[in-house]
Amino acid sequence: MTATATPHFLRELFPKAGPALVRLLQGVAENTGILRNDYFAVRDWLEIADYRDHDSACVLALLLLAALEEGSLCVEISEDSLGRRLNDFVSADEARQWIAAVVRDLDESTLPALIGTLPGEHRPMILHTVGDRRFVYFQRFLRAESAFFLSLQTRVENVEAPSGTDWPAIVREVFASQAVQLDPDQRIALASALAQRLTIISGGPGTGKTSIVLTLLRCLSRGGIGADRITLAAPTGRAAQRLTDSLRAGLVRLPTPTDADTRLNDLSATTLHQMLAYRPNRNIFTRHRENPIPADVVIVDEVSMVGLVLMAQLFDAVSPNAKLILLGDKNQLPSVEAGAVLANLVADDHAARFTPATAAHIEQILGAATVERQDSVDRITERIVLLRTNHRSQAEIRAVAEAINRQEATIVDTLPRLNLADDDALSRTGCWLLEQTHATPMELRAQVRSWIDLAYFSTDEAGTTLAAVISDVAKTDAPEQHADTPKLFALMDRWRLLTLLRDGAWGCDEINADADVILRHRLDPGARGALFAGAPVLITRNDPSLGLFNGDVGMAVRDARGRLSVLFPRREGCIAFAAETLPTHELGFALTVHKSQGSEYANVMVVMPPTGGRRLLTKELVYTAITRAKSLAVICSTTEALRFAISRRIKRESGICAAGAQAPG
Repeated sequence: MTATATPHFLRELFPKAGPALVRLLQGVAENTGILRNDYFAVRDWLEIADYRDHDSACVLALLLLAALEEGSLCVEISEDSLGRRLNDFVSADEARQWIAAVVRDLDESTLPALIGTLPGEHRPMILHTVGDRRFVYFQRFLRAESAFFLSLQTRVENVEAPSGTDWPAIVREVFASQAVQLDPDQRIALASALAQRLTIISGGPGTGKTSIVLTLLRCLSRGGIGADRITLAAPTGRAAQRLTDSLRAGLVRLPTPTDADTRLNDLSATTLHQMLAYRPNRNIFTRHRENPIPADVVIVDEVSMVGLVLMAQLFDAVSPNAKLILLGDKNQLPSVEAGAVLANLVADDHAARFTPATAAHIEQILGAATVERQDSVDRITERIVLLRTNHRSQAEIRAVAEAINRQEATIVDTLPRLNLADDDALSRTGCWLLEQTHATPMELRAQVRSWIDLAYFSTDEAGTTLAAVISDVAKTDAPEQHADTPKLFALMDRWRLLTLLRDGAWGCDEINADADVILRHRLDPGARGALFAGAPVLITRNDPSLGLFNGDVGMAVRDARGRLSVLFPRREGCIAFAAETLPTHELGFALTVHKSQGSEYANVMVVMPPTGGRRLLTKELVYTAITRAKSLAVICSTTEALRFAISRRIKRESGICAAGAQAPG
């Protein structure tokens, strides 16, 4: 929908709209991803309710659709909340006028045919009151949030009965028999998971969430809980595969594994939808309260990626007597779907606090550890543990990430500036700014070309280049069996390029097309198809039958006969597929930050748009992008765009969680 076509399209749908409403409709169309079907729905609601001439009803419906598109569950009826959205679409003066009109009509209850006041009313929208605050929801999301909060409260009030298991002795044995020792926060998280039916563990990259899971599984196995009664899950197939691979790698590294450890090799993580037995043809989950997940322990990783509706379904499907352990990073990008459950539950200033009884239980499990006590701790807070020690990322990257989380825009002035043409660019570590001084597509293409040259033609510590390995594996009839294939994937992830946008000059689609032009003639000049030897391939649709999932990245290579296949890394090596057999896929030189969640790379360059996509520029996006890097993070941006992004944070409104989740139990 182009800018010139939009007014005509909207005037056809809303022929009686005055100039002010047309400007608002235009602003919404240009600054959101609301679909044409949504505008048709708004028109139909207004006609059915006989509110064709009621501008504030139209405005409120559009604002709620815009809120849902950004991930919020509702819109708070307040000057701040309404103004935050309206200021993206119209001038400040017009925004104030629309706010006054919407508030007046809701105060006078002049929209009863469109907006109900009870969740069960058959109205498109519901006005829900929490204390002295008012929120407008689409009915479906109010029901889901109410169900989630009720399940959460029920679970935290369901205190775990003593099991008779000697957890202190088991924990001592496990600690003594593993090479990687847990830090104090990790130990508290482990003991909390053993002592309680619900534990929420939040920590950034490198804080050891997977180490906690491995240690917990070893304890549970020794405590008599079989692998067949433990379920591991993640929001995506790729995240589930990473969790499985990490746990199996951890088991392999154990100095002296026992039978209890060996039995854990049978565990594999699945997607949440698979665990909940989702039936797409009927759009239902067959795991629920009456047919719960058959497990005594349910562990879910990457929960920051889980939306409210799916989280409500998860809580409904986990047996009340089962343990539920949720792991994620509250500071990362929230889910694509509406809701930000982890961020809502874990406050920015959270510190592990427990009632004296729970603290005593945790200290008993851990032995000499000291746990902070507080007489009045609400039941949700004492189920949350924040991991604060990073064991992996480079120190300067951590420092910048922490400053971005605190929204310290002055960090932009202190970031060192990088020139990729410098002779020592390859040896850089930390977080650098690759400044866009002209902010033109031509300037960006030159910067991207330099990064791609580093990725394919710079040597590693052993003097090897990615281009050379691609050429070497082509000398065998079975590239997947070549001895250098592990190096192929290590080199591929050495220089990763991330984008905030998908479309436009600063988006991954155009950058991938440019990379094709840059590399095809250098790596595989005879290639005529969509792929060529040396092209990274991103899977965009799950295909469990092939073991390929949305977010998997492989590498296209040729064999000695010139046949093209795509290799994907696996724990035991790699697996090859003919290009024509792959599920839906695209080039993967550049990935969106959303697609990179849960992954880590040696060096990362993140491309930020100088002007367009300002609603996407947030500190969560920048934080998530640079924390994918283990050694070097490069922010390719104008200083103005970077300051703007750091100054903005994702605000996903949630009436019940925001007003009630932290209330004393």
